[in-house]
Amino acid sequence: MKKITVIALTSAVCGALLFASCRTVKDIPEDLTSTQLIQLGQNAYGSAQYKNAETYYRTVIARYGIDSSVYVEARYELGHLYLKQKKYAAAYASFKEILDMYASTTPGVLPGAYNKLAEIGMQRIPKNKLPETKSSEVQTDVGTKGESADTANETVQKTQDTGGQGSQTVDAQGSQAAE
Repeated sequence: MKKITVIALTSAVCGALLFASCRTVKDIPEDLTSTQLIQLGQNAYGSAQYKNAETYYRTVIARYGIDSSVYVEARYELGHLYLKQKKYAAAYASFKEILDMYASTTPGVLPGAYNKLAEIGMQRIPKNKLPETKSSEVQTDVGTKGESADTANETVQKTQDTGGQGSQTVDAQGSQAAE
C-alpha cells in the first residue's frame, strides 16, 4: 500500500511540475493583476523556474503593457532574469530600453527606482559581453532634443553619403565634425 501511495504522489508531483513548465499566456488566469503576475514571476525566479518566470513577465507586458509604469517593472524583471541566465544581449536590450524610456519621458511619470536598477543591471553585464557599436552606425536621440524622425534620417543619410569613411560625421544641420 505504501508503494502505491508513493508512486501516486510522485506521479502527481511530476505531473504538476510538467504542467507548470508548459504554461502559456492563455493558461494563466485572466483575472490576475499585474502585481500578482509579477509576484508569480518572482516566485518562479526564486525557485529557478526561469522559463515560467519569463512567461509571467511577458504576460504582464502583453496584458498590462499599456501602462508604462507596469511595462517598465516587467521589462526590468525580464532584464534581471536574463542577467541571471547570462543572456547578456537580452539583458542589455531590456536595460537599454528602460534607460531610453527614462531619457525620453518627463521626470516623475515613471517610477524612479527602475531607472537606477537598470543602470545597476547594465553595470553588471561584463564589458566583453556588451554589444559593440560599429563605427558606421549612427546613434540618434529621436525626439529628445526636438529632432523629428526625418531629421534623424537625414543624419544617417548624410553620414552614409560621406562614404562611411569614418573620418567625418555630418549632423542634421550639415556641420561636420572630425572623429
